[in-house]
Amino acid sequence: MIIFVFYICIFVQMCHILNMNESQVQEIADFLKALGEFNRLSLVYELCQCQLPKNAMCLCDCCSVDASVVSRHLKILKQEGIVTIEKKGRERSYSLNREYVANRLRILADKIDNNSQ
Repeated sequence: MIIFVFYICIFVQMCHILNMNESQVQEIADFLKALGEFNRLSLVYELCQCQLPKNAMCLCDCCSVDASVVSRHLKILKQEGIVTIEKKGRERSYSLNREYVANRLRILADKIDNNSQ
């Protein structure tokens, strides 16, 4: 927990240096927080490898956790726009929202890059 607080402090300092307003800071912080949990990042990595949507049961193997845990993590990733859901009847299939994720990371990288010059 102490390490997480330390990282948040560094992030907040970095955002002040990068001239980001409060809503931008919160948006990026929420995005990074969603990616910052090991199992969620494992799910994102797994979805990076997929060309077709996968259901939660197929994704359980990458995290070595049960389906309910995977579903909870996918819900958080969905809330942050990191994954999208395709519903067919009762089945839900998940895909990585590649454009959104790449864009968010690119925006942050560009801000860091532009302020270091």
